[in-house]
Amino acid sequence: MNDLRITPQQAEVLASIFRPIIDEQIKLSIEAVKQAEEDELRKAKEKIKPMRVTKYSTYPMLRKIYSSYKEIGGVINKAETAVSKRMNGSIAFSAREKELLLKNKGIEPNAANKRRYFDIGRKEKAA
Repeated sequence: MNDLRITPQQAEVLASIFRPIIDEQIKLSIEAVKQAEEDELRKAKEKIKPMRVTKYSTYPMLRKIYSSYKEIGGVINKAETAVSKRMNGSIAFSAREKELLLKNKGIEPNAANKRRYFDIGRKEKAA
């Protein structure tokens, strides 16, 4: 390769040309980071629209943290009809499904939380 040598005067000229461009890019990246932080904060503040909970609904705590059967099905990889059977109590959630649903919402999947979120108030039918 050819040796490229730049004199100090040439380096100053190049720096004066590129300095405003670099400063502008730094300013834009800082603004992009700030915008991303604001977007995350706004999303965190948005409330989850819970499923409808009626007097006789099963899994009331689970219905408060998930907005639809489709959302639950996406987490446990089941169709809406399979989720519906689980949510009405005719089929029990498996231990793995319970863990996945709690972990997805950032809840520790310990025994107390499993009882809290998966207690339907009546005996589940055997799977």
